[in-house]
Amino acid sequence: MCRQVFGFRLAMIALATPTALVNANDGLPTRLVGAAVVVTFMTSYVLFRDWERFGPLLLRHPSLLAADTLFGALLLTAAGPDSTLAYVSVCTPLLAGLVYGWRGAAVFASLQALLLLLIHAAQEDPAPGITESALLPGLCVIAGAVGSSLRNLMLRFGAATQALTTVQARLAVTEAVSAERARLAREMHDSVAKTLHGVALAADGLTTSANADRMDPALVRQQAALVARSARRAAAESRELLADLRRESDPDEATAVLVELAARSRDFSARTGLTAVYRPTGAHAVPPVP
Repeated sequence: MCRQVFGFRLAMIALATPTALVNANDGLPTRLVGAAVVVTFMTSYVLFRDWERFGPLLLRHPSLLAADTLFGALLLTAAGPDSTLAYVSVCTPLLAGLVYGWRGAAVFASLQALLLLLIHAAQEDPAPGITESALLPGLCVIAGAVGSSLRNLMLRFGAATQALTTVQARLAVTEAVSAERARLAREMHDSVAKTLHGVALAADGLTTSANADRMDPALVRQQAALVARSARRAAAESRELLADLRRESDPDEATAVLVELAARSRDFSARTGLTAVYRPTGAHAVPPVP
């Protein structure tokens, strides 16, 4: 918003500069008007071009805006209050309201209105009427109020946007946690829960065989071995699930492929009773994978 105001100031200063230079007397007044043109134009251009860099400087030093107001009053005196430069004077309280709030708007609106009244009073031919003299000062007061209101509106909008962003971030975290819980529940159900259920069934069968009138030792040994294999399988699946959780909690930690293959081979042998041997071939190093 401040950048647009300075852009408007640039256009008005450029349009009113020829009139101000023509109406100025020769000698020192012309030099003063020329210096005021350069200062006000370059100030507006710098703030319009790089507001993010020089805007905080204007925010910390209200005297800079006061000095710009005095230079603008010098230009307005030379060009006349009927020129387009009069609209530049309205921008000053608007900027003060946007940058400094209602207190700054009140101070600069009063200062600008006083300068405009003095400029109108200094006119001799023709003498301005009361309505014409009070028009621009009244616009300055209105512009200051508008700037202060816009500042409050933008601050509230920024606070609402920040609150909305915070809520969205919390919702995203909640959804991520819910999705992770659902994934863990599926993996537990598909792997560990089914294996433990098989262990329970095998243990029930072992109990039934052991309590039979004519116990078959071979059948008991077979069922006991089945229970042991199922328990080892459940333990291996639990370790795999925990290892996956550790890798997901630390995404920067890479997985060593050869070590992982050797561990999987040992787990397969422990679960099934079949001999599985892993031997790396070749001398090339295998890069870790995430």
